[in-house]
Amino acid sequence: MLSGDVLQRFHVKRPLAKGGMGELWLADDEQHHDVVLKTVRDDLKDDDEVRRCFRREIAVTASVTHEHIVHHVAHGQVAGVEVLALEHITGASLAELLDRSALPLGAALCVAEDVARALAYLHSLKDVDGAALEVVHGDISPQNVVIDRFGQALLIDFGGATWRGADVTPGMLVGKPGYISPEQARGEPVDRRSDQFALGVVLWEMLVGRALFSNEDVRRDLPVPPLSQFVPVPYVIEAAVVRLLAHDREARFTSTEEAADVFAGAAWAHGVDDSRLWLAERAWQIAAELEALPAPVITSTSARTLR
Repeated sequence: MLSGDVLQRFHVKRPLAKGGMGELWLADDEQHHDVVLKTVRDDLKDDDEVRRCFRREIAVTASVTHEHIVHHVAHGQVAGVEVLALEHITGASLAELLDRSALPLGAALCVAEDVARALAYLHSLKDVDGAALEVVHGDISPQNVVIDRFGQALLIDFGGATWRGADVTPGMLVGKPGYISPEQARGEPVDRRSDQFALGVVLWEMLVGRALFSNEDVRRDLPVPPLSQFVPVPYVIEAAVVRLLAHDREARFTSTEEAADVFAGAAWAHGVDDSRLWLAERAWQIAAELEALPAPVITSTSARTLR
């Protein structure tokens, strides 16, 4: 449990949430800017695997900078337990949006593009010698995508991340069962295309309004129902989802940037400004209900502007 002053620069205000492995706390810094403090749950602080996952999350967030990835603020230890400080995003998770309804096509494509851009950035990272780090997020799901007050999607939670040489237990299943790829379900090594499969599952869910796979079952041997069976979509998007959800990873996109470009082109055809505005208003509405925030003044211009 966190309380008082943490890492000599943050003052804990209140708990925010508790997840499968971690706890989130709202705090502020010396300039009274809100931040989110994340640490492992008290009942798991002696679990070596959980601690390894959290250290991997710290390593990734401290090393990356991208407009669609939550920003690292600081990290350290309190009473021997790691603490990670992240920017506080006023908005709502994609899961919270999906609890209410499916997303309009344009809004879903904007989110898919943002997540794909973040993944493409991660997948392209190299070490100091120029060799690919082979970074994989490993846990793409609606719970790990946040929509901010400008209608932009940001990727969070890197506890399932892996990269070349990372301290990972062989054969360990990482990621939520409803979103893992066939190769993850088989216990095989993952790569960037495993993230693509999870993104395809999320996009299918955004458009249809219900989960594609059960969280109780990791089998991936059944055919995926076509999107057009549930909702009218352009052929290019139906084809992209089929490719993302290919059972054979070799049939997926060569790069995640290619998928992002497909989403971007289709999103412009369906009104990016209006879609961003819809996302911004819906995310703010949910945040306001939870935090009693004042109503914002949002325009299509501000919805295009990054933090």
